[in-house]
Amino acid sequence: MRARWFHHPLDREISKITVPAFLGFLGFILFDAINIFWVGKLGTSAIAGVASAAFLTWAVMAAMNATATGANSLIAQLFGAGRAEEARQTAVESVWLSLGVCLLLMALLLPCIGAIFRLMGLQAETAAYARQYLTIYACALPLYYLCNLAGNIFNAYGDTRTNVLIMSLSVALNILLDPVLILGYLTGRPFGVPGAAAASAICITCALLLQVVFLRRRGYLPPLGELVRLPAFTRARRILEIGVPAASVNVVWSLVYPALTAIIMRFGEAPLAGLSVCFRWEGIPYFLSIGFSTAMATLVGQAYGRGDMQRVRQLVGRGRLLITALLLPVALAFIFIPHLLVRPLTSDPEVIANAARYLRTVGYFEVFLGWELLFEGVFAGLGHTRDYMLISVPLTLARWPAAWLLAITLGLGTPGIWWAISLSTLAKGVWVSWLFHKGVSTARLLAAHIPPALAPQQ
Repeated sequence: MRARWFHHPLDREISKITVPAFLGFLGFILFDAINIFWVGKLGTSAIAGVASAAFLTWAVMAAMNATATGANSLIAQLFGAGRAEEARQTAVESVWLSLGVCLLLMALLLPCIGAIFRLMGLQAETAAYARQYLTIYACALPLYYLCNLAGNIFNAYGDTRTNVLIMSLSVALNILLDPVLILGYLTGRPFGVPGAAAASAICITCALLLQVVFLRRRGYLPPLGELVRLPAFTRARRILEIGVPAASVNVVWSLVYPALTAIIMRFGEAPLAGLSVCFRWEGIPYFLSIGFSTAMATLVGQAYGRGDMQRVRQLVGRGRLLITALLLPVALAFIFIPHLLVRPLTSDPEVIANAARYLRTVGYFEVFLGWELLFEGVFAGLGHTRDYMLISVPLTLARWPAAWLLAITLGLGTPGIWWAISLSTLAKGVWVSWLFHKGVSTARLLAAHIPPALAPQQ
């Protein structure tokens, strides 16, 4: 019995997807950390500018889930149901839908970049750096979007390892390009912050080319001639029905941080720089949780596609136990040794103090972050993201008024902002767990013999 507790039969299947997915997401942290390291040579304003732009890039990447999450869910369910050709056609429709959404995002974002950073209350120099970075990112958006979608197609089949290897090569290239393009090493022509954005775009382009090659070799995409033809869009509506609520959750989460920046900046640039430093550390538990979310979306989706509802429940129970056990040590480190964690990333005493306060506060609730993200994957796998959205979006939006109340009205300063963020994490983690185990809509889904998304077209 004790051996089964520590070595459950599902652990290997969950870890087979979670570990490569986590390592792949760590690649994104490394991507970001490399940029911050070299951009840091340009000064505090440059770091704050890139951090402010990053808030917006997260929002744009979150919007990509409008098609990527729906594709992941449907492809996993179709693969689980043994309908491989339909899974490939769903991938084709997802590519075309993604390009359409991407063009819309570019049309909305590019004309508004300057106004966005003015509304965030950034100082002139910081805003200039942020504008430079985001403009290049927005112009390269189709590359980022398709790269993200390709990763989700790999995930739907449980093939996270291939994508990790590709993204690792991309990170290695970024390590080489950053000092050359940002500071002009070897060339004597530094480009500063625009060089950081350009290096990332070049690396993503290389990654996308490799992804397409391996998606074809694995049989996850049809021949390229078929891929470039306009599809019939028989599953486009269902892709969006699953993906748009998931995207809404992530877009709101991302946009709340730029909104909070306006409050944070009332206390100077050091808290914002401290928050930027903390995101590098908090990215570890966050992306570990996203790794579990990826595993749940894939395994739950495949089991649900086969109609194996008992396995769905077993996967969820074991996944929550594992993420809780893994996040407890992280939470304790954030609570008891935050200064030791942030000092290697910055030498500014004021930034260190602000970063340590943030880590200590969020540490109390880190386990609930894991629950929140785990169940995001569960509901994506079930193809039922609407009710999850109705919980997550209001509680995430509540961070702004709660932060204002605690930080400004009650005079708690930046710790009030950190508490507003943390308490909403607690509420979301508990509520979405309840939704799966006790929610009426979830019970109805698990009682069905055929997943609604795979039911014959009317």
